[in-house]
Amino acid sequence: MKRILAAALLYGCISTPAFAAPLYTGLQIDDNTAGVLLGHQINRTYAVEAHYSKSSSRTSQDGLTIDTSSVGLGIVGIALFPMRLQEMQPYDLFLKAGFERTSITDKYSIPTSVTLTLPYSGTIYSHKNQLIFGGGAELDLTKSLSGRIGLDFLGNKRSIYLSAIFNFN
Repeated sequence: MKRILAAALLYGCISTPAFAAPLYTGLQIDDNTAGVLLGHQINRTYAVEAHYSKSSSRTSQDGLTIDTSSVGLGIVGIALFPMRLQEMQPYDLFLKAGFERTSITDKYSIPTSVTLTLPYSGTIYSHKNQLIFGGGAELDLTKSLSGRIGLDFLGNKRSIYLSAIFNFN
C-alpha cells in the first residue's frame, strides 16, 4: 500500500508541470483525527487525492487502561459539481470514493489490583482495508486557499471533517 501511495504522490508531482494541472495540499481534522492530503486536479470536474491520517484515544475503566492509536493511508477519486446560488460566491459540491488501509495499535495494561497477581500488559496490532465514500462542499476563499466540509463513510464509521486546502497554481 505504501508503494502504491508513493507512486500516486510521485505521479502527481511529476505530471503536474507536464499537464499544467493544479496540485494541492491540505490539512484535515474531525472529532479525534488529524491528517494531511495531497491532490492532483485532473480538470475542473475530477481530482485524485491521497491522504494520511492519525488518531489516538485512551480508555480507562476499573483499572483497565487501553491506549488506541490508528494510522490511515488512502487514495480517493473526487467528482466536483460547480454550483452558484444568486448573490453568493460560487462553490463546489463533491462526491468521493476510494480505498484506505488503517493500521491500529491497542496497548493495554491491567494492574495487580484487578488481576490479584502480577500486572499484565500487552499490545495488539491489526490492519483493515476498507472502501471510503463521502461527499461535501468546497468554497474558494482566495485564489490559492479553499475550505472544505465533508462527511466520510469508512466501513461502519462516519466522520464529519473540516479541511483547509492550499492550491499550487
